[in-house]
Amino acid sequence: MYIEKVELNNFRIYHGTNHAVFPAVPGKNVYIISGDNGYGKTTFLTSLVWCLYGKQMQEVDKFYKDRILASGGYKGYLASCMNKQALSRGEAEFSVGVNLEGVALPGVQCDSVQITRRYNINKESESLEIKMGDTANELVDELGQQLFIQEFILPKETAKFFFFDAERIVTIAEMQ
Repeated sequence: MYIEKVELNNFRIYHGTNHAVFPAVPGKNVYIISGDNGYGKTTFLTSLVWCLYGKQMQEVDKFYKDRILASGGYKGYLASCMNKQALSRGEAEFSVGVNLEGVALPGVQCDSVQITRRYNINKESESLEIKMGDTANELVDELGQQLFIQEFILPKETAKFFFFDAERIVTIAEMQ
């Protein structure tokens, strides 16, 4: 399984709809996102963690827990995730979508999963949508969305090994 595409819409510094596509290249299965400070690398990683885990993102890593606490709790954190330019134009919703390809689920005839999490700051409402192919699936309904992600996509306990910020690794290395 691999991330094929990520769509960010009005999430923090990402104004409007932004796409990042990660095509499968045989024998090359690692993508490195690099750039100067302040260009959205950490925000991009944070968006993936939020999309998959929502409020449970604070259980993925202390980094996210600290950010949520510094914002006065999860609702305050979500309010801070709305793109300021979109907010000034009267928009009230942001979202992150992740398309996964090469998914192998027991008893399911589908190799793609789309996960989209949205938040509306006016209604203070968060929603999560999971589709297999282009439709909802009974397995997701039976298990519940968060448990489906935890059991079949990526357990939150191992997420920090897949989505990590190299700047933190450098900081730890310099301290040693």
